[in-house]
Amino acid sequence: MDRNFFQKIIKLDKAEKSGLINAIIKPISLVLTLAYTPLLLDYLGNEKYGLWATILSVISWINYFDVGIGNGLRNVLSYDLEKKNHEHAKKAVSTAYVILTIISSIILLVLVASCFFIDWKNVFSTNIDLRPTLIISFVSICINFVLSLANVILYALQLSELVAIRGCFVQLLNFFGLLVLSKIETGNLVYLAILFGSTSIIINIVNTIQIITKRQFLKPNISSFSKECVPEICNTGLQFFVIQIMCLLMFTVDDMLITHFFGAELVTPFSIVNRVYNTGYSFLAAFLVPYWSGTTAAIARNEISWIKKSIIKTSKLLTVFIIGCILVALIFEPAVKIWLRKDLDYQTGIIPLMCIFYILYAILAVECQFINGSGRLKVQLVMYIILGIVNVPFSILIGVSLGLKTVGIRLATTILVFIADIVLGFNLRSTIKKLEKEAGNNKKSSN
Repeated sequence: MDRNFFQKIIKLDKAEKSGLINAIIKPISLVLTLAYTPLLLDYLGNEKYGLWATILSVISWINYFDVGIGNGLRNVLSYDLEKKNHEHAKKAVSTAYVILTIISSIILLVLVASCFFIDWKNVFSTNIDLRPTLIISFVSICINFVLSLANVILYALQLSELVAIRGCFVQLLNFFGLLVLSKIETGNLVYLAILFGSTSIIINIVNTIQIITKRQFLKPNISSFSKECVPEICNTGLQFFVIQIMCLLMFTVDDMLITHFFGAELVTPFSIVNRVYNTGYSFLAAFLVPYWSGTTAAIARNEISWIKKSIIKTSKLLTVFIIGCILVALIFEPAVKIWLRKDLDYQTGIIPLMCIFYILYAILAVECQFINGSGRLKVQLVMYIILGIVNVPFSILIGVSLGLKTVGIRLATTILVFIADIVLGFNLRSTIKKLEKEAGNNKKSSN
């Protein structure tokens, strides 16, 4: 029995092995999340926890402003590595680092300047001075902005499991750092910003050093910057960038809207429900990550059958995830009460709604992995532009005007995700048919 099990593991392809390792690592990440979330809540209290959750949402927005360079590089590099074109790979990596360093420097100047011209107390509806916390967070994220290209390289190498492992190290450092902070002074957002920023920087530096030590041809330098690589990376990258911005307007504004219209305290129960489901979703995402670059590599090999088989495999995983979401909804309140050691005031309907949202979001994630890997982004681009523009006013209409508060804000996004599922489902089928036709033509021309 054991021998057969290990033989099955050996026979798994690269994407499946990476996905499996990612999933094995996820319980460690889950335990760390379960451990430091109540610790963080105790350290900050309800209001500051809500503010910190909102600040993290704002910080996550900045990650979208790489103009799609990371995703553009991922597709180009995946193709180069499959074709063993190391010289072009080095140029692509160097070009991406140069462009992103310039972008990051500009963003940092704008963000730091904004701290002195924007009334953040009014934006966050609080009396707490958030300027020092925001400045530290902005500096950290802009440094990590460039350093995190190492993760993109690992994805292109189809070594996504290493990204997951290093993510666990960041969580571990944050956990022990939080234990130390709780002994020094509670509720200090500035110390927390320093902790979270520095741990990511440290791990990203180690990550970068290890990659370039083992693969010298991926070591970036200014002399390898190539003007020819700019359109290769940026053409696809710009499409990813627009999609990212629209995703930003769809998936990361809820905390901000709730804080602005209803106050930071309502963010806390919403954020806890969201975190629990997002933690479960991260298991599915761990399996899915390798399929993006795997799809690009399969297209380079003209193996469209691999993509079709992979869609079937990921659909089976999706079914397991859906069952898990429903079970979580049934036991949520008593289980979370034991976890947090306190009661939270959940708005009626938010728990089952979050369950539906993450089921639909997971379907979208499966579709996007294969579409993104194909580089055929036009339908996705148009769809996200429309939905992204609609989401904020739609959320305000249902959440604020109709008085549904947090439930209304999440309901609006859920409806739009459902529409996206349908559109991209048809788009994925159409893309597969086109790729099969192109692969057939390539085989004929090669013969």
